[in-house]
Amino acid sequence: MRKAEHLVAGLPVSKEMIPLDATDYGFGRWLYDDGSRLRMISGMSEILDEIEGHHTDLHEMYTEIYTIFFVLPNKKSLLKKIFTFNSKEVTKADKEKAKTYFQSLKKSSEYLLNALNTLERKVNLLTLKDLEILHT
Repeated sequence: MRKAEHLVAGLPVSKEMIPLDATDYGFGRWLYDDGSRLRMISGMSEILDEIEGHHTDLHEMYTEIYTIFFVLPNKKSLLKKIFTFNSKEVTKADKEKAKTYFQSLKKSSEYLLNALNTLERKVNLLTLKDLEILHT
């Protein structure tokens, strides 16, 4: 979230460091791989669906913010595209829109953390039988 905050504040951020794809980074890889195994346990799918939804929302907000700062409009000349290094001029209205998306990003992050806390509580209550299911 710090990268999006830096973008919105006008600080330089490498476009390659913005997490656009939900499966490109550690948590997303875990969620869609090892974490998905928790769905085999009764009562876990609902919280995992909630986590997945909030995680997707986060990446959608990152994408919206990224688009404001990095996606080039088609009408720029080739020379201008080369010399702007894939960034674009950002208007005051665009900056305000980015701030709004950032507020949504923060809310999604809070919701995600709450859902993860719920998941942690559920995992701590797993029985030996549940753990055996995970290792089959």
